[in-house]
Amino acid sequence: MLTATVCRQLPAKEKAYKKGDEGGLYILVQPTGSKHWHMSYRIDGKEKKLSFGPYHDDPERGVTLAEARVKRDVAKKAIIQGIDPNAAKKAARVDRATVKVTFGDKADDFLAKQKAEGLGEKSITRTERMIRYLKAEFADLPYADTARQEFRPELLAFLKKYEKAGKLETVHRLRSTAEQIFDYGDAHGVGINPARNLHKQLIKKKVKSRPALTDPAKAAKLFKTIAAPFPGARFDDVVGLGLRFVGYTAARPGEAGFLEWSEINFDSALWTIPPHKVKMRNDPERKDDPHFVPLSRQAVAILKRVKELTGERQYAFSCSKDEAISDNSLNTRLRLLGYDTKTEQCAHGFRSIFSTLLNLETDENDRQIWDNDAIELQLSHVNSDSTRAIYNRTGPMSLIKQRARMMQHWADRVDGMIKLRL
Repeated sequence: MLTATVCRQLPAKEKAYKKGDEGGLYILVQPTGSKHWHMSYRIDGKEKKLSFGPYHDDPERGVTLAEARVKRDVAKKAIIQGIDPNAAKKAARVDRATVKVTFGDKADDFLAKQKAEGLGEKSITRTERMIRYLKAEFADLPYADTARQEFRPELLAFLKKYEKAGKLETVHRLRSTAEQIFDYGDAHGVGINPARNLHKQLIKKKVKSRPALTDPAKAAKLFKTIAAPFPGARFDDVVGLGLRFVGYTAARPGEAGFLEWSEINFDSALWTIPPHKVKMRNDPERKDDPHFVPLSRQAVAILKRVKELTGERQYAFSCSKDEAISDNSLNTRLRLLGYDTKTEQCAHGFRSIFSTLLNLETDENDRQIWDNDAIELQLSHVNSDSTRAIYNRTGPMSLIKQRARMMQHWADRVDGMIKLRL
């Protein structure tokens, strides 16, 4: 194992020779006395060599032993991920030589793509704010210099400033936005993303549970209340129909609010939510997958009723203009019906009701009727080992037949709750 003193005192010899450190790192001493850092490694069964530059004990004049070890560790991480560090290095060199693109340029291009794909107004506003924060720090840096693993410490230091201020939600959104920008900018497909997995070095944000009336009796009263005619409803009560649709489908309010008619297949009773609208894509392997929602007869009936009102528009649940209804519109309706959306029941809370009540259903032998994996997949959750294994085998259509039966059962149960005498 090398030391700073050994490196400095290595003498020139008649022939070039190597002096090894750990992990494939070595210093090559030429007959002229010049010293260069290299690393030997294997990838895809081939022996390769990576150069880290000339040695010097002054970091202003060359690469020190400590710096060479950092470069070696970064390269080893890339190799573990199946990335050839030499290929990544060449790709970055091409970027720097041919195109003088800054991080700010890439961030702007990514935002333009999000807008062109029809991302919701609320999501666009949030993304614009995160990009504004990132550009304030990194806008003028050459993009090729930021799209490297060596950029991780600088990005982490930036995120830590927000963490120290207690802005954990902002930290999470900044890291996620940066990861998406680097994924977008990976034109060579080398897979290097300095923002990926940085959450391991950050304080985990506290997840606030959304208020939901999961008690069966209270849930029944809720469904009965939202199904009743609403005095003074406008636009044939599209908002009320949207709220009932969320109740039947257990969809996220934003996904239901931004539902477009092109996403609905009435023949197969299937709603296909496109990838850019699905709030679940922390996993890079799933970020391009749609989410499929089997539609019950009741959900289809609501859509057919709404289609008579907005069928010529882009967004199904739209009122005076062809604009998607927001989460706030749905929550406002709940408040007008007497529910406190901060402590009692919010539009997102219908998902918790769906999950809780279905998980509690048992047969005469006290066995759970509905597979928890089917419930989680329907909610677009792929967090447990079992759901991940199922998803990895069969993709976004996982357990679709079972989920279709489950969603029809759920809609029938909701109707049963509506008819109850409370």
